[in-house]
Amino acid sequence: MKFSAIAFATVVASSASTASAFTVSPGVVNLSPASTQRTVAFPTTATQPRSSRAFVSSRNVASSSSPTSLNLAGGGGTEALQDYITSLSTTASPLVTKMKNPKLIKLAGVAAVPLSYALGAAMTPSRRLAARAVGGVVAAVTAGGVGKNAVEEDVRRSCPSAIAARLVELGVDGDFVSDGIDRLKEDYGVEEEDFTTMKTEVYSVYLVGMAKNPLAKTAELKELSNLREALSLDNMQVGQAHADAAKTFYRDVTRFTSVEELDDEDHPDRVSLDKMLFLTERAFRQGKETEEAFTFEFSRVAKALGELSMSEALERAKDVARPFYERALASTRSKLESGAVNSDMLRRARVTLGITDDEAKEMHVESFAQEVRSQLGLPDEEDEEDEIDINQDKRVETVAEIEAKMQKMKEEAASKPVEDTSAIKFKDGAFDQLSKLQEVLGLNDEDADYEVAAATERYWRNTALQTLDDAIAGTKDPAKAWGIIQSRQKELFLKDSSMKSMMTSIIMQSLGKPLEKVNTFARVNNAAATYDGLIDAIAAKETCKDVLKEAGWSEFEDFEKACFDPFDKASACGFLTNMDRHNMYQIFFQRSVKVDEEGGKSISDEAKARMKELRGMLGISEEEGENQIRNFFGPELQSVLVAAVEEVTRGNTTDVLLQNMKEKIGSVISNFQLEDEMVRSYAGPLYNRAVEQIASTAPGGIPSKDQVETLASLRELLSIAMEDVYEVHGNTFGAQYKKGIKEALGTTGVIREEFRAPLEDLKSRLGVSDQAAKDTYLEALSERMKPMIEYISNEMERLVLTNDQLAQKRGDDYGEDYFKSGQKASGKLGLGTDGNIMSDIMNLIDFYVENDIVEKSVVGTKKVEKKVPADEEGGEEKTITVEEPVYESAYPITAMGLQCIDEKVAELCYRQFVVSSFTDQSPNAARYEASKATFGGILGLTAEKMEEIGSNIGGMVYDNYITQSMSTKGALDQQDMMFLANIQGKLGISAEKGEQMMLDTQKKIISEEASALLDAGSPTPEQIKAFREKCNSMGLDLETDVGLSKSRLVSMFSMEITPGIDSGDITIESAEQLQEIQESLGLSEEEGEEVIATLIQERANGVLADVVGCMLRGMDAVAVESMEVLVQYAAFVDGDLGFEVEESNANKAYNMFENKDWSGVDEEEVERQKALLKKALGVSA
Repeated sequence: MKFSAIAFATVVASSASTASAFTVSPGVVNLSPASTQRTVAFPTTATQPRSSRAFVSSRNVASSSSPTSLNLAGGGGTEALQDYITSLSTTASPLVTKMKNPKLIKLAGVAAVPLSYALGAAMTPSRRLAARAVGGVVAAVTAGGVGKNAVEEDVRRSCPSAIAARLVELGVDGDFVSDGIDRLKEDYGVEEEDFTTMKTEVYSVYLVGMAKNPLAKTAELKELSNLREALSLDNMQVGQAHADAAKTFYRDVTRFTSVEELDDEDHPDRVSLDKMLFLTERAFRQGKETEEAFTFEFSRVAKALGELSMSEALERAKDVARPFYERALASTRSKLESGAVNSDMLRRARVTLGITDDEAKEMHVESFAQEVRSQLGLPDEEDEEDEIDINQDKRVETVAEIEAKMQKMKEEAASKPVEDTSAIKFKDGAFDQLSKLQEVLGLNDEDADYEVAAATERYWRNTALQTLDDAIAGTKDPAKAWGIIQSRQKELFLKDSSMKSMMTSIIMQSLGKPLEKVNTFARVNNAAATYDGLIDAIAAKETCKDVLKEAGWSEFEDFEKACFDPFDKASACGFLTNMDRHNMYQIFFQRSVKVDEEGGKSISDEAKARMKELRGMLGISEEEGENQIRNFFGPELQSVLVAAVEEVTRGNTTDVLLQNMKEKIGSVISNFQLEDEMVRSYAGPLYNRAVEQIASTAPGGIPSKDQVETLASLRELLSIAMEDVYEVHGNTFGAQYKKGIKEALGTTGVIREEFRAPLEDLKSRLGVSDQAAKDTYLEALSERMKPMIEYISNEMERLVLTNDQLAQKRGDDYGEDYFKSGQKASGKLGLGTDGNIMSDIMNLIDFYVENDIVEKSVVGTKKVEKKVPADEEGGEEKTITVEEPVYESAYPITAMGLQCIDEKVAELCYRQFVVSSFTDQSPNAARYEASKATFGGILGLTAEKMEEIGSNIGGMVYDNYITQSMSTKGALDQQDMMFLANIQGKLGISAEKGEQMMLDTQKKIISEEASALLDAGSPTPEQIKAFREKCNSMGLDLETDVGLSKSRLVSMFSMEITPGIDSGDITIESAEQLQEIQESLGLSEEEGEEVIATLIQERANGVLADVVGCMLRGMDAVAVESMEVLVQYAAFVDGDLGFEVEESNANKAYNMFENKDWSGVDEEEVERQKALLKKALGVSA
């Protein structure tokens, strides 16, 4: 760093603001033990003398020291700056050692300012006399042996000291401190970079001083921000200052404090380190650093303070910030009634301290909880120190020791007197106070309610437990008990939402006590005490239910489910093992069975109801309860049922016998209160066994009339409905029913009418249900039907497959003669009908129909018109509209469903049948046609697939027939339309589909005719006209239906009108004719006009050339004839032919035309033609 002598003199002279504190070098403060008053002043403008400063600021600064590990007087930025100034003044300046003349030493000192002023003024007169004066002194000293480097070193020491001194004197928040510090750069002649480094060092010193005082204050954040502004530092410079401060600070700390001691969070030096992290984090955040820059800068500081990780350093910084915010929250609580605090103030505090929303919420909740306890008159909760159990490492050797220890804990808890907490309640106005605090803290109702419940639940539970105990003991009725509980709820501000869960817990605890007591009796088989205890527990449960009924909570409608869940350890029975629960129920069940004097057992309705209640309390399912009853009473029920069944199956069953047996069975059921389901479960197998026994002894497996009656008597005795035994009857007698069906089919395969009644009787005797009988019937018919379908399928394959295809499919070679010829289809309309399998198909249809396999169902109705004859002679016939049902046929068994034919072959079979049905001319044709849908259904084809096949066949028929008819007649006549309509009906084609098929065929034929007409050469206008009119008569659009392009239509228009225009047959008066041709061809008016204009223009150009040529050759008469044609063309465009004719030729031509023979021509027509030619040739008037 280089300084000139005159610059140094200037520095010395301009440091009058700190002159009283200097000894030799400028800016070095002399701190005496006693406090001194320092006055600082600087000018408001650069031109004012030092004696006229804008303001004067005085501050008492004292220097003291104390023996701390950090070697600071008391900590703080200002004290650190004072020590910093002192440290810079402890080393003697080279300038001092060279000043031997006392006067010069005094002159250079602070006390000699007037003398230096005079000396400078004499040597170098100027408005900055003091600086020049000192400059002279410095020059003299330099001449006397003080080198330039010594001056630079002295300035290097003096300028930072001056910066620090100015901060001490004016304070970091002084109004002009920033300007005062910036002026030091000019006063000392320091370069910008060096001056910034000095300011950064001063900031670092100040920061270290703040950190050395372990006591953190929020004002320090503002103080640090003011320091940054006073020193005019940017983010990078602040980051460097903090990094330097961290290194220095950690080095100083670790000189006296070990790393192990710094791990103690309460150690003063550890607190100071955390404070450094806090101040750093806040400074960087307030500087609005980017996240990347913050991470870099803060990690440097964290590393310097003991190689801390980023996350650990941030957490330690947060630990410093939290107590500040906790004090803010405490202040909020204390000032809540005054309205002096609000949520915005807390938000600003969070921003200042860097408290996140999540952290703030946690602290807000804690603060709210403290206020709740305060409003209850309770002390704040304190964290209990973890008590060290000296026996915690001692292992319990046996289960007995564990049980003994638990028993002791229970006894201690039971002997502990119940604390009376009824006086604990919220203060008056507590609700409003808590509501205000909740709003200021921004807590939702859920959080607030939870904290209220957490603080008050214990006191509410005490009241609720005692009240429930009183209700169970009978000293309070349920309504009064609930009133007390609800009143306590309101006193403690508890919401219903939290009350429900707490009430559940209370009830579980209240009902768990008696169950726990009963369990001790049950484990030692004390049946009497167990039974009595469970009776009391049931009564206690009913009392609790009555209490909750007063609350009207729907959640407790299923009380047992809410409070007695065996899989929930917290429920009233959750502490019981599965064995304990079943043991208790077993004892209660056995004690509930009463034995009379004769040894008969019974269960009363009351006992049965209690057992049901107990099952709910012990978490025992209804199924388990039924099993208990089954195991206990099942043998007796089984015994009486077996005896009754055996007696009835012996035969000779009378009404008296049935009555006696019923009474015996009913007595057992009544005495033991047995459920119908249990009785059915025992009676069912006995009946099934009886059915099997009868089937094994019946001739042919078909029960006799007596045996049928026996089974009916058994069903009556055992109260079994016929519907309940259909399955066993079907499994037992189904084979006999199927055999009967096959016998009824006989050789014809059709069940005759006289066999249907016996089959129905057989079904009734066998006890087979209608559905089972139907399934068996269809199964028998399927077996008969399957070979018929397979034969038809094989024959169809022979008709349509070639030798190779059939051999490949079947894997056999059947010989050359056995296959289809391979020739193309022939016959009527080009459809092949080789091979006649129609008789086999009709046999299949007859089999299906006559055996009533088709199922018809009504799916809707339709309205039809019917003619009604006249009521009397001479009257009029009437037409009425009636609704008739619409049936839909279903085919329960199909060829594809039986998997004896694939879909492709099925479609081929249906196609062949359809073709034969409408080509056949025999008497069977009508029968074939009527059976198409039935055959398709038997094959398993859908209605859509059948219509598709019919349409394909129809399309072929339509195509062939229409093509033949139109090729011979040119159009379809009435006879053709009737034939097509007949085909449409035979093939089952809808009217819309038939019309579309006919239209498609016509389009195809006309399109081919158009191609032949236009592609063969130049058709005549007559041919074009005839083709056009033919299409119009058939309703075909030439472009969309026939497929002619726009260019072809234009060409046709041109070819048809050109000869007429040339001959004069088509003139301007022929507009209607032209419009008819244009519209017929599907051209727009603009397109027609464009064609005519183009045609006229081309023709007119040729005629004009002929006129000019004839005039050149002297052929005037021919020229006039050409001009007559030219006039015809001009009439179409009102004479505007767009000619460019030489004036001489135009005039000559016009004169020749004007002078021609006009005899016999109307004068008006003469003038019209002349005017047209004149306009066309461009002859001027």
